[in-house]
Amino acid sequence: MSTADIARQSPGTGGPADDREVTGVPAGHDAGLEAIESDLVRSRFHVLSAVAAYFARPRWWVEIALIGALYGVYSLIRNSVGEVADTAFRNAESILSFEDRFHIALERPLNEWVHHTPIVADIVALQYATLHFIVTPAVLVWLFFRRSTHYRAVSAILIVTTVLALIGFYWFPTAPPRLLSQQGFVDIMSQTSSWGWWPESGTPGSDAISNQFAAMPSLHCAWAAWCGLSLFFLARRMWVRILGLVYPFTTFFVVMGSGNHFILDVLAGLATLAVGAAVVFGIRAAWRSRVRRRYQDQAGRIGEPAVGDTLTAAE
Repeated sequence: MSTADIARQSPGTGGPADDREVTGVPAGHDAGLEAIESDLVRSRFHVLSAVAAYFARPRWWVEIALIGALYGVYSLIRNSVGEVADTAFRNAESILSFEDRFHIALERPLNEWVHHTPIVADIVALQYATLHFIVTPAVLVWLFFRRSTHYRAVSAILIVTTVLALIGFYWFPTAPPRLLSQQGFVDIMSQTSSWGWWPESGTPGSDAISNQFAAMPSLHCAWAAWCGLSLFFLARRMWVRILGLVYPFTTFFVVMGSGNHFILDVLAGLATLAVGAAVVFGIRAAWRSRVRRRYQDQAGRIGEPAVGDTLTAAE
């Protein structure tokens, strides 16, 4: 694209605020941004650029397709790992042995206390069987309709985190503590199944949607932390932000107190979320840097201020 083409672009004719937020280029440079992105689309990376530009804006059918694809991948991994019970139990024993060696097996006293406190056991079972399947979709829907400028990046973190966790399930199948009855753990979900809708196997749902050996890392905790952080940083009402902070910690307590996860599973879930966020923000930062460099080159040719100067002024 020639500099004359850029010069003919009038200010204010650029893309929506979403695009400005993604690239970090000030609003006054919308026309130049469109020119640069168009140029990038026609570059040798044109396919990647075109796809990125198209999917930058949330589309409901794309989100449903992504959820369906993730479930399909999960089902494929769950059904293709073969007989992993022996490996899963060995891995669980190794994790517990490591925790006992360093006296960090917090799930032991929590599970015992919940087991001997019926009202707490009922609440724990109810929370484990419900909120995981309600809060995460609710936060996604809220982001889609109320925080659309942030939706793509925040939902991408959830997707990448889930994919990383699936890899962990495949390579390191792990039995939950509740299946290690010889170690003194009690299956709280099974204990309360007489009044709940969950099966006596102790899973929160039917075996068709549950993998008993997918304990490491804890995707349950990773999703809860994602929900909490999303609400804390993006919600406007203080009480919603406070609830957002509380929710992950109640989930950590519930998954360990119910005998469904070791504390190392919880920590691994949080680490997986951190890696997922790093991947997404790293890609976004690389894209911003690429657009900024191209914009600076083009702006320099037509005598406009460098984008770094305008960003500093705007701040």
